[in-house]
This record gives sequence, C-alpha cells and structure tokens, in this order.
Amino acid sequence: MIAKLASVQSLIDDVRAVMDSDTATLLLLDETGTVLEPAASAGLGRRWRGATHVPVGSGFAGRVAADRGPVVVNEVNEVSVLNPILRDFGVRRLLGVPVFGTDGLLGVLHVGSRVARTFTSEDTRRLEGAATEIGRRLSDRTQDDAHLAALALQRSLLPAAPPSIDGLDVAVRYLPAEGDLGGDWYDIFTLPSGKVGFVMGDVEGHGLRSAVAMGRLRSALRAYALDYDDPAEVLHRLDRKLCYFEGEISATVVYAVTEPPFDVLTVCNAGHPPPLIVRSGQPYAEIADLSSGLLLGIEPELHRRGEELRLSKGDALAFYTDGLVDRRRGSDQQSDPDVERLELVRRAFVSGDNAETACARIIAGGLGDDNVEDDVALLVVRRPA
Repeated sequence: MIAKLASVQSLIDDVRAVMDSDTATLLLLDETGTVLEPAASAGLGRRWRGATHVPVGSGFAGRVAADRGPVVVNEVNEVSVLNPILRDFGVRRLLGVPVFGTDGLLGVLHVGSRVARTFTSEDTRRLEGAATEIGRRLSDRTQDDAHLAALALQRSLLPAAPPSIDGLDVAVRYLPAEGDLGGDWYDIFTLPSGKVGFVMGDVEGHGLRSAVAMGRLRSALRAYALDYDDPAEVLHRLDRKLCYFEGEISATVVYAVTEPPFDVLTVCNAGHPPPLIVRSGQPYAEIADLSSGLLLGIEPELHRRGEELRLSKGDALAFYTDGLVDRRRGSDQQSDPDVERLELVRRAFVSGDNAETACARIIAGGLGDDNVEDDVALLVVRRPA
C-alpha cells in the first residue's frame, strides 16, 4: 500500500484543485485498524507529516472512519478537529469521506477551507469519486519491492497507537526517509512488575538490512528487559549480543524505565541523542542532563550505568532519532537556515501541550518544509498535571 503513495500524492494535489479547497489530506488506518495516520496532503507544505494520529471515533476524521460516511465540520476547535496543524493553518470548514479498498475501510480523505464555505451535495459526490480512485490505487499492491518490504516491516514493529498507560500521556511518530530507509525504532512496553519501558534506537546503515537488524535488536531488548530491571544491565547484555553475534552492526539506544507514580525514570544511554525535557511552566524544552555513553557494537564488556531523571506533574520528555535534528550539508532545506534544527525543535516543544499535540508541533516546527533525508522517530511522554 505504502509503495503507491507517490502516485496518490498527485491525486491529492488534483483533489485540492478540483474541490477548490485550501487543503486536501489523506489518512490511512494503521495495522491495528484503530488509528488514522497522515499519509499525504496538499496545501500545508510538508508540515502535515507530523499531524495528529487520530483514534477511530474521535475528532473529525475519526468520525468519518467510524460512521463510514461523509462528515462536515462547520466549527473548528480542539474538540471537533484534533489536528493542531489544521487549526493553526486557519481551516474553518471541513468535508471528509471514507476511503474503501478491496478489503474494506482503508482511511479517510478530507478537504478544508479557510473561509466560511458551504460544502454541497455535489462537493460530497466529487470527493467520494476521488476517494474511490485512491482506494483502487492503494489496493493495487506491489509485492517484489525491497523498499516496500522494509517499510512494511517497520510499520508492523512501530505501531502508531502506543499502549494506554494509566498516569502517562504518550504519543509517537515515525517518518520514513524520502530516499532509502534507516533502522530507527521506538518501543513502549509494560513489564510484569508493573514498570514501563521506553526505548529509542537507531541501527547504522540503510535499507532492508538495517530494518531487519532493528527488528532483531528490538526483540532482544524486550527479552532482556523481562529478566533485568536495570536499564544499564539490559543494554550491557544487548551490547554483548551485538558484538559477539552481529559484529558488523552498531546502534545507538536510549532505554528508560519508570513505575507509578512515574516521578522518576532510570535511564541508560548508549550513544544516542539525549531526550529533551520541558518542565511545567517553562517556555520551551531543554536537553536532559544525561551522559551520552558509547554506542552498541563496539566494546562488549563495557560497564554501563543508569541515571535518574525526575519528572514532576506537567513535565514531558521527547525521545527522538537524529533525523529530526540533523541537516546534511547541501540539503534542500526550506526552514530557517540560520537556526539549528535542534533549536527549532526545542522552541516547538512547549509546556502545556498534550503528547499528541507536542508530536505534531515538534515535527512541524523542526522539519518545516525540509525534505526528510533520514528516518525520523519521535516519542513524547508526558506526566499529566
């Protein structure tokens, strides 16, 4: 399905023109069939990439998916439209229709207007016709494509809907590179002890090989986490596995463990960018005061240590991979060239946003309209006030 999105993007551009709308957006159901992810958009530049993941039944797009029929929104607010990017863009009216494929519901197609427009029955018929064509193209899948295989593997291992954890607000994003794929991943799991683990990692290299290695590391880390409470011991074991059995691979990983009431996280970092933290009442985020550590796959008997990070009510953490903050020299960057991406991300990660809104604004603020030259993974954890 994902391999067809390049051709679908041209259709979305056409939809915007035919509907004479300011925006046109396609959201697709995730692997669980419970969450809508942004897949293509026109009118918002590239900022749509971090748009809110919408649970089926919630907000505007979620209603379209749940009702399996057209929905019009004449009053845009935080309840009716969950996506802050649409609200910030000034959209005032929305029309959405479901997209069906050969196996049933695939997603939602919607258009938006920045003026007080009345969508007619003819508008609905035109949009439904476009949705039918998009569904047909998405159902025509390509099987023998390594790029598609890597995307499918990553999509199966990186769920758009994180597990629900009482006492924490969690949201995630994964943006594949516009060129070859990398080995970025995040993970969230609850252990039998009641503790919760958060992982952010990046396997060196690109393509299917890195995606497969990522899957192996993810599984191994989960297995070690079942036997060892200390994140430092978990990463030590993972390091030994990598060095002795997969010597051609290296990776950076940060692993954090916490338990109710979630006021303290024990974190071990193996060469990964440290998370950002925004404290309640602060204007924007700072880099968490954690040591960097050595990446995995270099020294199997290295002694690693965990560090404590305190999280008060209203505080939030953002774990990410370097694709979010790095610019390659000579890249076709569209955002402010005089400001580092990390600084843009820090400014976008503000106190008071829930985790979904924080993810959307971090992606939009950090990447802007730049190309995604490397995979981007993002995980926001907030302790509600």
